[in-house]
Amino acid sequence: MIEIILAFVISAFICFVFLHRTVFNFGDPVLFVNIAIPFSAALLTFLCVSNLVTWDKLGLFAIVGVSFLIGGRIATAFFGRETFRSAIERSVGRLSRQEIYAILIVTTCITMVLAAFAVQAGAQGDGRQDFNRAFRPVVTLHGGLWLFSLLALLSKKLKKTEVIVWFVLLVVPSIAFSGKSVLLPVFFWFGLKFFVEKRRANFFTFAILTGVLFAGVGVMGLIAYGAENSSDILTLIVGRLWLSGDVYIYAYQKGGLDMVRSDYHVSFLSYMFHPFTALVGIRGYDRPLGSMLASEALGTDVLTGPNPHLPVLLDYFFPDQILVTVLISIAIGAVVIGIRAVGIYLAKSRSRYLALGGVTAAIFCPAGGFTDTSLVFISLVGVGSATVLGSILELLFHRRPRRRLAITALPIDRVPS
Repeated sequence: MIEIILAFVISAFICFVFLHRTVFNFGDPVLFVNIAIPFSAALLTFLCVSNLVTWDKLGLFAIVGVSFLIGGRIATAFFGRETFRSAIERSVGRLSRQEIYAILIVTTCITMVLAAFAVQAGAQGDGRQDFNRAFRPVVTLHGGLWLFSLLALLSKKLKKTEVIVWFVLLVVPSIAFSGKSVLLPVFFWFGLKFFVEKRRANFFTFAILTGVLFAGVGVMGLIAYGAENSSDILTLIVGRLWLSGDVYIYAYQKGGLDMVRSDYHVSFLSYMFHPFTALVGIRGYDRPLGSMLASEALGTDVLTGPNPHLPVLLDYFFPDQILVTVLISIAIGAVVIGIRAVGIYLAKSRSRYLALGGVTAAIFCPAGGFTDTSLVFISLVGVGSATVLGSILELLFHRRPRRRLAITALPIDRVPS
């Protein structure tokens, strides 16, 4: 038991040391998503202590994790909190009230359409994966617009009642095809609001918001997961946190990683760039590594599966190549966290939507770099799609200011008679 606690505490401390410069407060997506790292370290330690997984896999986890965090720390040299806050305020403040309403209305309409199709298709479990694959372009665009909407709702040009109404219109229908994951961006929004308004969030505020988040997950547990009482809900939440590293169970305890080596012929570059190449019809893979591991380990063909954490991903593509693994982990950490620095730079753009897209990417996209790098690229594609759409509309409907004819008065002695 002591080994498990130590693994959690040590990994959490290391994450804090390397990431604290880029985290703006408790609601930062990077902080909240990467809580999976210490939980995964604790779970993998438990598997090793129980002799269910060999200790070298915990060593690989540590090497990849530290290398990823080193890369992220390198990227933070180009990042500053005050510059970040100014970029957010500037990009949101440049939007007019009409543009804010346009973003919210378009996003709500797409949300309603997707929700209607999802309910009709019964998009739960594998059905949700099938649904998202069938409507991939629209779902991807919706993801980007959803994040745009979160930033638009930070605007001081909206009243509190308006913000609440728009949140209800956006969140409730999204549950039909996004499940409980749609609740996290709402939590992130509150963190952003505190950050932009320079308000310090105390433990009491954090406890309230976390309680609201867990309450939302509990409602989802009652509706979608068959929970019958508070004990079932608590078990669901604790189990989800503890099993945030369930990929190590499928990959190592159940031997899924060795099983897929002969069936999953995908190159590393094809796998990593799949979110981008799929836009032009070039698919890097039919199913992600997580679903392949679940299918092999469970003995049945499934589309859902655990997030393929970076150590498992690199163990598949580069087994026993420690130096290559370290270098790639550092590079991925630098690229993922470096999105924040790039987003701040784009916020200086003359285009309002390019600036908004840069800030949106800087806030939300770096979150899942360790747990599932492909999610970072998928979110980048979504934000990029929304940015392109906004930029096109900006070019089409932007009104150039009319030039007034300057009339210069002539001196009296030079006025022609």
